[in-house]
Amino acid sequence: MRTFLAVDVSPECREMLGKTLPVLQKDVTSRMSWTKPRNWHLTLKFLGELEPDRVVAVRKAMAGVRFDPFSLRPGNAGVFPGPKKPNVIWVGLASGAQPCHALARSVNEALTGAGFPEGRPFQAHLTIGRIKLDKGDDWRTLLGRIRKVQWPAFTVRSFTLYKSVLGPGGPKHTAIEHFPAGGPK
Repeated sequence: MRTFLAVDVSPECREMLGKTLPVLQKDVTSRMSWTKPRNWHLTLKFLGELEPDRVVAVRKAMAGVRFDPFSLRPGNAGVFPGPKKPNVIWVGLASGAQPCHALARSVNEALTGAGFPEGRPFQAHLTIGRIKLDKGDDWRTLLGRIRKVQWPAFTVRSFTLYKSVLGPGGPKHTAIEHFPAGGPK
């Protein structure tokens, strides 16, 4: 099964994304895959396809991750891999980056200890859309609009192991297990 670990954004952030997307979409001619507000999350680690025994190993490793609740507020905006040929449009973090990076580091260390490869370095971001076919849109102006959004802050009290099923209507994410702040009891 296709899996990843993520921090869920608050319902208020998802609502703000729902209000923001139509404003962004109206001036974009490129073929895009926009993030559905219900799916919006901050990926801590993409694990890819895992056999059931590896999912069990992930769950055990994550049960040992300790962190304190922390405040997070989306803000800023950018593109991956860069402005000359953007593939992903994202929102970064206006606050909470340090504890978010610490959580991602703890997750990665626990996974490495359980035999998972380290993978690419963590960069905190919330994907807004993926550019499928760039038709020369003014991405700087779009990023400027995203930067003006006043995203609400929220408290991160857990992270989640998700199963993701790709389909014609976009991915469907199903929570497998939540891992609360404070770690195991």
